Amino acid sequence: MFFGNKAFWLGAIGSAAFLAVFVVLFVDFDTISDVLSDANYAYVAPSVVFYFIAVWFRSERWKFLLRPLIGRPQKSIYSVVVVGYMANNLIPVRIGEVVRSYYLSLREACSAPAAFGTVAVERATDVLALLFFLAVAGLMGTVGVERAVGDISSDVPGGATVLAIVALLPFVGVLLVVILISTVSSQTVLGWFDRMMFMIGKDIRTKLLGVAGRLLEGLTVVSSPLDLARVFAWSVPVWASEAVVYYLIAIGFDLRPIFDSQIEFIAAILVFTAAANLAGVLPSTAGGWGPFDFFGAAALIALGVGQEVAAAYALAVHVVVWVPPTVVGALLLVLDGNSLSDLMKGAQESDQPIVGENSS
Repeated sequence: MFFGNKAFWLGAIGSAAFLAVFVVLFVDFDTISDVLSDANYAYVAPSVVFYFIAVWFRSERWKFLLRPLIGRPQKSIYSVVVVGYMANNLIPVRIGEVVRSYYLSLREACSAPAAFGTVAVERATDVLALLFFLAVAGLMGTVGVERAVGDISSDVPGGATVLAIVALLPFVGVLLVVILISTVSSQTVLGWFDRMMFMIGKDIRTKLLGVAGRLLEGLTVVSSPLDLARVFAWSVPVWASEAVVYYLIAIGFDLRPIFDSQIEFIAAILVFTAAANLAGVLPSTAGGWGPFDFFGAAALIALGVGQEVAAAYALAVHVVVWVPPTVVGALLLVLDGNSLSDLMKGAQESDQPIVGENSS
């Protein structure tokens, strides 16, 4: 299904590159196996509970964004979100977001492109929340946040400037569109799109404008700065709950004694949370393998954690946040009488654009 898809190969190459650098720089297999065997995995069970609490906050945030489109949901939004994260874990370059939007359209009176527009708003506020966590970590004490960011960016070709542009530009674009639409009408924006596509045939232009109109419908659910603030307010507990997941696993890996105080320890976990998840905007295969592990481990190493410990911890965290939603999402999909392949096929045949697909 995926081997003819440009997104698959882009993600595979991205993951291979980051995993190769991760192994070369951080992994000594003898030492890392000792670290993994010495860890206390009793903290995994409560960390999984907090992961699904984070998913609950995600589903409540999405319900808030979907209210103008579907009103009161007829079916569980929570299960759609879990299935979406399962799809992200199995399909490259976050095409799972497209699958989630299409799956919602099968269960609610909502077009898939409009739902995808709300997901774009989610992602923009996720970045804002993670940057907020970095700022909070910097205020919590002298944990070397600036040095950590500098060390991470030094491993990226082009340095901090390229890292910032790659990480922020897509989301800044979404925010600018949201702000623009809140000041002018959707019809005005569509008129601009129509004029920009003057060289495209009428039939194709009409279809593209139809898709753009439904995407704008999803983006316009945030129609004021107050609405954007509310979505951001939902995003903070989403990532705070996920940070608790990382905190509990860090206790199991005995990272607390590395830091001078509990405050510095918490700040380091916030830095890891932000660095590992902001790396999700970089090309990778399903589940973010490669960028998540590399940048998460690099952040901890910059803060004074040993290389093998940081690498083992990052891998353990990734397994914990990958396996449960993948298993639960697959079960929910089976119980609903669907399959991931059917959702992928339906999304491809719908008028919702699939990232990386050839237009032909």
